[in-house]
Amino acid sequence: MTGAAAASILATAAVPAAASFDWSAVRGRLLAELYRFVAAAPLLLLALLLTLAAWWFGGWLARRALIDRLAGANPFLKNLLATTLRGGCALLGLAVGLQLMNATAIVGALLGTAGVVGIALGFAFKDIIENYIAGVLLSLRQPFRPHDHVRIAEHEGLVMAMTARATVLMTLDGNQLRVPNAIVFKSVILNFSQNPSRRFEFDLSAPFDGALEATQARIRRRVEAVDGVLREPDAEVLLVSSGDGKAGVRVRGWIDQRRSDIDQVRSAALRAATAALQADAAAPAPAAAAASARPGAPERTRQHLLRAGEAGAGSRDLLDPAAPME
Repeated sequence: MTGAAAASILATAAVPAAASFDWSAVRGRLLAELYRFVAAAPLLLLALLLTLAAWWFGGWLARRALIDRLAGANPFLKNLLATTLRGGCALLGLAVGLQLMNATAIVGALLGTAGVVGIALGFAFKDIIENYIAGVLLSLRQPFRPHDHVRIAEHEGLVMAMTARATVLMTLDGNQLRVPNAIVFKSVILNFSQNPSRRFEFDLSAPFDGALEATQARIRRRVEAVDGVLREPDAEVLLVSSGDGKAGVRVRGWIDQRRSDIDQVRSAALRAATAALQADAAAPAPAAAAASARPGAPERTRQHLLRAGEAGAGSRDLLDPAAPME
């Protein structure tokens, strides 16, 4: 054999033959997975039935009278408890079903994914979640009742409703105001409706002379004669400053804000006190000093605002008039 022929034979032997794709291995793997799925089908069906049964059981528990007793008349709390029970039972049934199928790795993966998704959603919907949680706590604590006259931070009005996101107020000038529950929960709340008695005050300048005490007594009598000023507690006329022959006098009185408007009574009392400074001590009280404060006006105004607020609220109220206040 010549050298050229030997080299040709060696070159041919060094080149491997083209490998053909083995479809039998793929077919065998697919058949094995199919057999495994068919073998696991009864367990899969059992796990699915177990999850559905747990969901149904959670719904059955959510409809029990115990939920109504725990939630009282609070529809928000009732819905929250029912949803928590139903979802918790469903998750428990799903975990048991996966454990039955020996799929503990899937359980861990689901829990880890849920944790990551929960953190992401928490950052994305921070304000919504904050208002939601604040609404839950406010509906439980009930810091005010429906139709109470309140001041929340710099906002003042009548409470119309509380939703999952905001507290609805009807302002005293007839506008609807929605205050986020997070602000309500963190703010100082001044409730004017809990105590019907309310004090008003104003300052006057009187001559600082020997008759100052008589002037104070005269102002007090004139203020007490104003319609709407309560006799108990008594009206007060106090000396708060003096200088340049003048005395600073502070006048205080009390009203029943269920029957009288504080601005109207204060205005009438100011007119009466000014007239007392200008009149002689022995002169009878002029008619203007006893000006009426229209006792029925505040209730008519209140009813008008409440009717307007109820017409525009349009949301389920989470406040319970019968629930105890904090």
